[in-house]
Amino acid sequence: MASPLLAGSPAYTDFFHRRILLNTQYWCGYVEDKAADTTALEAERERIVKAIAFALDLAEAWSLVYRLIINFSPLMERRGHWEIWNQLLARAIVVAQIQKDGASQTTLTALLARLLFQQSRFKESVYYYRQTIQLARPAGDKFNEGRACTNLGFYYIEKGQWRRAEVLCCHALALFEQLDNHYGCAHTDNHLGILYTRQHRWELAQQYLERACALWQSMPDDHGLMRGFINLGWLYNEMESPDKALPYFQDALHLAMLTGEEAEIARIYANIGIAYRLKGEPAQAEAYAWQAEAIFQRFAHSLGLAQVYDNLGLACLDQAKWQEAEMHLESALQIWRNLGSKWGEIRSLTYLIEYELARGDSLRATIRLAEVERLISSYGQASHNSDWPPLLAKYHRLMKRAGQTSEVLETPEV
Repeated sequence: MASPLLAGSPAYTDFFHRRILLNTQYWCGYVEDKAADTTALEAERERIVKAIAFALDLAEAWSLVYRLIINFSPLMERRGHWEIWNQLLARAIVVAQIQKDGASQTTLTALLARLLFQQSRFKESVYYYRQTIQLARPAGDKFNEGRACTNLGFYYIEKGQWRRAEVLCCHALALFEQLDNHYGCAHTDNHLGILYTRQHRWELAQQYLERACALWQSMPDDHGLMRGFINLGWLYNEMESPDKALPYFQDALHLAMLTGEEAEIARIYANIGIAYRLKGEPAQAEAYAWQAEAIFQRFAHSLGLAQVYDNLGLACLDQAKWQEAEMHLESALQIWRNLGSKWGEIRSLTYLIEYELARGDSLRATIRLAEVERLISSYGQASHNSDWPPLLAKYHRLMKRAGQTSEVLETPEV
């Protein structure tokens, strides 16, 4: 039996350090060799995570462990292992600072910002994206500056601050074009396509989304192409052309299953559900929404859950399942409020107006409409959303038909 004193000896410490280095080197090679084999990487995930945790405490292992983190990050993000990866990225950023490795610190900060966004931890995500920009600009790191700007742009799209989003995305696109970086251009074109879909600028949205897909196909990048197909399908859903949307969702689903993108599978199911609801098949819509909900619950994906509960509420409303419709729409409304998304909150409230009108309760519908108008007024000019005035006018007409007019319910300037 070895003496307890041996554990503290320099010889033992040196041996332990060499084992950590060799172990890290082995897993670096393994992850690079198996980059396309999600099943193999998932099977060894716990060992790889343990190797990273040990190696982060060893200065000599820094270059190897950084390489391992960068190569293993896609699997941890796509498979939803977010909490442990969050902790390891935060530790790695501290180590990069100690090592005075500014380039690595910038890249790791960008990765952490993206991961936090997926966890719906938006305030923290914005903080780290801004940190990324502050680190990248003095170093002339245009790629990470562009990546942070385009992802912040996407955040502001979700917040309804569309002018701010457009400025950030256009700046990012200019940086990526300078670098001739097709990866960055494709992602930014995709974000601009989402922005213009939200603004109902259909032709411009289609132009950017199709350009993004063409870039991803040329690389090739199945992960990016899958997102492009999802957003083209979503565009056609928003245009109320579900028959055009469904083929894109089916293509996206094939790629998501091929690449192991579980969170995206949920998003695709949710969108397929919307398409079936638009086709007048609410029972089928509800079935797909429940499939999406099960995955989003497992990931604790708040943004996805809010969208799914909205869709479930509408599918139940179409089937006159009143109690369930109200429950789902109220659940969506609460999540949007917790996320601080006024855009989402307004959408849920408009769906609740439709619910109240379908039930014949014009008084409660009027109260909901007043709340929508208050929220839109609080937006000011930040959203530049030309969709709100006609939407409000539509509900005012419905109120008049229901005999529930009010001097208070004037359509505000937006």
